[in-house]
Amino acid sequence: MLKLTTHKARALLILLTAIIQTGLVQTAQAHVVLSPFEATYSLVIKGWPDTRIHHRLSDQGVSWQSEMSASIATARGDEHSRFRLEGDTVDAQSYSSGYRFLGFGDRYELDASELSDLPDRQTALFILSRDATTARCTHNQVAPCSLRFLNHKGEETMLKYRVAGSDQVTVPAGTFPRITVDAWDPDKPDRHLIFGFHTGVPGLMLSFEYQSEGERKSHLTLSRLTLGNS
Repeated sequence: MLKLTTHKARALLILLTAIIQTGLVQTAQAHVVLSPFEATYSLVIKGWPDTRIHHRLSDQGVSWQSEMSASIATARGDEHSRFRLEGDTVDAQSYSSGYRFLGFGDRYELDASELSDLPDRQTALFILSRDATTARCTHNQVAPCSLRFLNHKGEETMLKYRVAGSDQVTVPAGTFPRITVDAWDPDKPDRHLIFGFHTGVPGLMLSFEYQSEGERKSHLTLSRLTLGNS
């Protein structure tokens, strides 16, 4: 079994949250019907044992809840958020995240007042996947889109992104229509987050890659999917 230091435990949480570290200012787009789902992703990290990430989007009546969790050896991390869909506008309501390693860890919370201007990153994941199909930044001759959201500590964060294309992709869970989004931190342009979203199920990832200096450091694929559960 891989022995993890506290630094590596924090790295696991960072990796988990890097997967969902995108967001947009709340905007109105074409109406999309939400679908509850439960998904399991297979995550491969260079130099680490493979693990799984569990992702659930559920209907809570007046709001929706997005949850992600992952664990590896003696460390684990999780994130939860709630948002409301008013017509085509998404309003983040609450957010919490944390990690634990050998009984130690930290937890972070954001409430509706803190999320009044920008969404948390779980809500932002939903917004980005929903709006990617209508984004105009689709090739290198067009300026990239800008993404703003609050990180787990409530700090405003920005990423740039482009829609890289669309296709049909076959993953262990099946064959689905995919739109690919390439996102990066403007201060670290050699690091890229490559998201593959399901074009018909907002919030659902089919694939993900983290690249640094042109080398793939980790990747994720959808291994199991159940639609319609709440």
